[in-house]
Amino acid sequence: MKAKRSSRNISIALVCVILGLALSWQFQSIRNNAKVMTLENQKKDDLVVKILNEQKNNENLRAKLNELQTQLSKFENARGNSDENIKLLSDEIQKLKTVAGLTKVKGKGVIVTFSKDDALSVEDNDLLFVLNELRATDAQALAVNDQRIIDTSEVRGSGGGGYININGRHVLPPYVIKAIVDPDDAVNALNMVGGVFEQIKVFIDVSVQKSDNIEIPPIGEELIKTDKLKIVENNN
Repeated sequence: MKAKRSSRNISIALVCVILGLALSWQFQSIRNNAKVMTLENQKKDDLVVKILNEQKNNENLRAKLNELQTQLSKFENARGNSDENIKLLSDEIQKLKTVAGLTKVKGKGVIVTFSKDDALSVEDNDLLFVLNELRATDAQALAVNDQRIIDTSEVRGSGGGGYININGRHVLPPYVIKAIVDPDDAVNALNMVGGVFEQIKVFIDVSVQKSDNIEIPPIGEELIKTDKLKIVENNN
C-alpha cells in the first residue's frame, strides 16, 4: 500500500514538474513574442518617419522650383529697369552668400553634445556620422564648436593628438554640434532604432536638445578657394 502511495506521489510530482516547465516555456514564449512585436512596431515607426522625411524633401523641392520660377519671372519683368535689376541681383548675391556659408545665420534647430567625460574618445567618424544624419534631415546650416560646416569642410582626426581638424583648424573637445533644422525631424532621426545614437552610445555618451534660437557663424572667406577652377564656356 505504501509502495502504491509512494508511486502515486512520484507521479504527481512528475506531473507538477512537467506542468511547471510547460508554463515556464509558455511564459518565455509570450515574452519573446512581445519583444518581437515591440521591435516590429519600432521598425514600422521608423519607416513612417523615413516616409514623412521623404515627403517633406519632395515638398521642399517643389517649393524651391516655385521659388526659382518666381525669380525668373521677376527678372523677365524687370528688363529695361536698371534699379529693379540691381535690387534683384543684390538680393540674389545675398542669398548665394548665405547658402555658401559666408553669413551668420540663426533659427530653430538642435544642439548635439558629446559628454566631457568621453571627450578624448570621440573620433572624427563620430562627428561625421551625426553631421551626415543631420544633412539627411535637411539641415540648412551646421557647425562644430562654432566652426561652420559646408560641403567642402574638412573633418578628420589628428592621429591621436587629442583634437580634430576642421576647416584646417585644431578643434579641441568637448564637441558640440549645432544645426539649423526642423527640431522634431532631427531628434527622431538621431534617436531612431539602429540609428546614429544607438551605435555611438555603445562607446560614447551623446545627447540632443531642441532650441528655438541657434546662431551659427560664417565660414572664413579665406577658406573658399576657387583658384584651381575654370569656368566652362557654353558654346551652344
